[in-house]
Amino acid sequence: MLIKHADLALNKLKKGYTMKLYDIVKWDDGESSVNDIISYKHEAEDFNTHTQLIVHQSQEAVFFKDGMALDLFGPGKHTLSTQNIPLLKKLINIPTGGETPFHCDVFFVNKVYLADLRWGTPTPILMEDPLEQINIHVGANGLFGAHISDTRKFLTKIVGTRDRFSKDELGGYLRGKIIERVTDLLGKTMVDKQVSILSVSSHFTELSDSIKEQMVPFFEDYGIALDLFSFTTIKAPDEDLAEVNEAKKARRKMDLESEALARKRQREGYTYQQERGYDVLGQAASNEGTSSTFMGAGMGLGMGLGVGGAFGAGMANVANAGFNGMQQGQAAAAQVGEVCPNCKAVLPEGAAFCNKCGTRLGNVCPKCGAVQPKGVAFCNHCGASMKPVCPKCGAEVAEGALFCNKCGTRLGGEPVKATCPNCGAEVADGALFCNKCGTKLQ
Repeated sequence: MLIKHADLALNKLKKGYTMKLYDIVKWDDGESSVNDIISYKHEAEDFNTHTQLIVHQSQEAVFFKDGMALDLFGPGKHTLSTQNIPLLKKLINIPTGGETPFHCDVFFVNKVYLADLRWGTPTPILMEDPLEQINIHVGANGLFGAHISDTRKFLTKIVGTRDRFSKDELGGYLRGKIIERVTDLLGKTMVDKQVSILSVSSHFTELSDSIKEQMVPFFEDYGIALDLFSFTTIKAPDEDLAEVNEAKKARRKMDLESEALARKRQREGYTYQQERGYDVLGQAASNEGTSSTFMGAGMGLGMGLGVGGAFGAGMANVANAGFNGMQQGQAAAAQVGEVCPNCKAVLPEGAAFCNKCGTRLGNVCPKCGAVQPKGVAFCNHCGASMKPVCPKCGAEVAEGALFCNKCGTRLGGEPVKATCPNCGAEVADGALFCNKCGTKLQ
């Protein structure tokens, strides 16, 4: 038959063993008042069911038996009885009633807020600046504050069997875990929020809150509430900052140049691919060479620039014509560009008006004036119908019509010079009388 713990204690007393039974158990160590000690294992190990347990403000006491955290007591004066130590009573079978001795350990935990604890990365963190894609070495430091939120978890997972656990020990433990987490999270958080090392000082609060939020569940698992986490400094060496600054300047310069070129092409009505096509064709037209040399250039252009079938057709025509210097180059250019229906001048692809005679080419949105690809039914800029309309009365007109069939307004081509119906002399537009024979014109 198993001998229960209470019976064992009584047998020891009967056999003459000396057992120091404590009437009052409390932690009055002055060190706790200044928060230097976080947990304290009381020297008492033998109690009875009339022992007084005194727990001060900001403290909690926990009974342990065989490594198990059992009954927990908050601030106040507690008389140990079978009613308020149900877990211990069940484990060691303390009989109800009377004064019964029992053996266990009691730990006191200081739950005050621990403030102004410092942390800092011992070595730089290698990461990539999220905006400039330059590798940098980042150091960081700051403050944190915490308190014990779950006494049982804290004692079993961190303190263990140690008689005392100091603030410095807890600070060192937390500091190591914070640095471990910051090393993993700082670079990722800066990338997620697109914060460059050059502007990081204005994002301390944002980064602190984000990283704290990600660390809270980790510390809760150890019975610790992370009340405060903040950055004091995040910095990189001067040489890293100089490299990032140079990359930023170069990127900004390229952006400005690209924006300027894009605006220029937009004004002139062509794209980058078309510009490159014109450059190569212009070089081919101005240089005499063999057909194989020019064809090789054409193949390279087609593969590298993706000009497409129109350029391929141009190359074929040039090859068939014998590549006779400037004339062949101009023929190739004509295959790529637009041809004015009025004066037959070769124009850049996508041109809205002839730059020689001013004829409207018919691929301009009648509402917003944006240049549109051939064959589209609606403007891809403003959504208006691409059917040509009279600029004066707004009536739809046939493609290529020279006059509006509703109001007679001239739509394109060379303007017809007004003449006198009597003598045939040219007269100015809007003239009321012929300045040669005096005939009334209107």
